[in-house]
Amino acid sequence: MLYYVEDDARALRQAFEKVVLLWPQVETRRMLGCPAYVADGRLFAFLVTDGVVITQLRHKDIEALAQDNQTEPFKAGERVITRWTKVFITDPAAVGRIMSFVRKSYQAAMERR
Repeated sequence: MLYYVEDDARALRQAFEKVVLLWPQVETRRMLGCPAYVADGRLFAFLVTDGVVITQLRHKDIEALAQDNQTEPFKAGERVITRWTKVFITDPAAVGRIMSFVRKSYQAAMERR
């Protein structure tokens, strides 16, 4: 299954990286063919063609994120990973509206060292 197409998501990736790559100890990797972002070796987010998957949120933050954004649990083939929340983003300029949640995921990854 193809989760990420660079030609379709380049602007989203650039907008996302403009922020997260400034945070301490953030590195990029590839996961499932997608650009993935780790803090101190722990995954906190990755991109898919039509959005961002945030991996380290608490349940209450997942609920808060869903109040103002279209979200769903991430599906890896047949498997549903309920702790990983996919946020649909159609306009790369709108990535800013979810960055506080991405930051929480980043901070959770850093705390689990």
